[in-house]
Amino acid sequence: MIKYLFVTLNSLALFFYSLFLDNGAVTVKGNFPSQIKPGTEVTAELIVTKGTMGGFAKLQIEVPEGVSVKESDSKGATFSFASGVGKWIWTGVPSDPEFTLKLILVADASVSGLKTIGAKFSYIENNNKQIVEMPPVEVMFGDGNAPAVTTSEPVNQPVATTPTVDPNAAKTAEPTPTVSTGDEPNSLVSVIRTITKGATANEWNVNMKIKKDGIKGFARYSDVLPEGFTAKQDKVNGSSFSVADGKIKFVWVNVPAEPELEVSYVLSGTYKDNINLEGEFSYLESNQSKFFKMPAEKLPVNEALVSTETKTETPVTTTTQPVAETKTETPVTATTQPVAETKTETPISEPTAKTGGDVSYCVQIGAYSNSAVTSSKLGGMYGISENIRSEMNSGLTKFMVGKFIEYRLARNHRETVKGKGVNDAFVTAYNGPVRITVQEALMISSQKWVR
Repeated sequence: MIKYLFVTLNSLALFFYSLFLDNGAVTVKGNFPSQIKPGTEVTAELIVTKGTMGGFAKLQIEVPEGVSVKESDSKGATFSFASGVGKWIWTGVPSDPEFTLKLILVADASVSGLKTIGAKFSYIENNNKQIVEMPPVEVMFGDGNAPAVTTSEPVNQPVATTPTVDPNAAKTAEPTPTVSTGDEPNSLVSVIRTITKGATANEWNVNMKIKKDGIKGFARYSDVLPEGFTAKQDKVNGSSFSVADGKIKFVWVNVPAEPELEVSYVLSGTYKDNINLEGEFSYLESNQSKFFKMPAEKLPVNEALVSTETKTETPVTTTTQPVAETKTETPVTATTQPVAETKTETPISEPTAKTGGDVSYCVQIGAYSNSAVTSSKLGGMYGISENIRSEMNSGLTKFMVGKFIEYRLARNHRETVKGKGVNDAFVTAYNGPVRITVQEALMISSQKWVR
């Protein structure tokens, strides 16, 4: 009897011991004001619940353009801010199971609209890097007159169909859209594309007015570039304009708050009778990609003004729901000795992806502040024979290998590189020459995340 009692007491002791010492779920959450007046400074908080984990840790916050971060109460961390990213780095994280870090958000006078703020906490557990993300926080900068977002079930709405346009119509003719009843979801979203005569006989002004009905976050409009033609930006409305892979693109990571977007470009080339413009407007809704296909539209002869209204077709909802793997960078101190060697840098070139815009994926193998570290030195250190590219970013020289249009292939290459001893290798993403998060790249290219 005493023996069984002793075993029972031991079991209870072990239970309570594990209960109190269990590391539990590591979390990070934010305490931000819902509205910030441009040209002011406000205090915000990041709250980290870490349990018993200790050692190296990094807390990172990403703020929109026009907003900067200043240090307030950093809990013993080393703070830095550059290019919209604030970082707090601990060699030994605070011992408290939960701690609150305070920061100051500085809003420029020019910033306005609904913006998203993200944060993540990185730490080491069992020699593996772990990442915990804060649920994104939306903050209104300005008076808060943002369009309402409808969360109810879609109802039948009048839908404008593509009107028939006579190419020989008078210059003052305006399109007369035909209205019919339909049951398309999100039928309030529409696109009006207008093509007018340019400055010369071989130029056309192409203008798009997009009624977005409360869409937030990522969106993209693209037209297929006719063969032998060129295009240059006119109105971008906060988007990133590019011409690559045979497409003219306007990409928003976060669309402006106003209910209508207007973008335009100038198309140049020699007119041919068989030239058509084909386009597409896409965006994210409830973490799903929706695509509005624009029907082919004949490029008009410059002697006549042609203005057409194109109502988007029924959106096709993909089932892709990417899981974010956001880039993380653990500062690395080079152990190599400085050498008298000129560092050659091969910049990241324009990706050659045929799908998903200009998105490409690379594998980062290191980030160094030591200028003596070169691509050739890293190649010799890890036995990497493939081309190693480098770029300057956030005050560090970062080294990448590989370039893939599919995230899955980049992930597989990451594992190969780790097998050579680069334990901190991770996947990075680019939209053209611009470095973006893997989550954004997955959304743009409609690909799935692979663990």
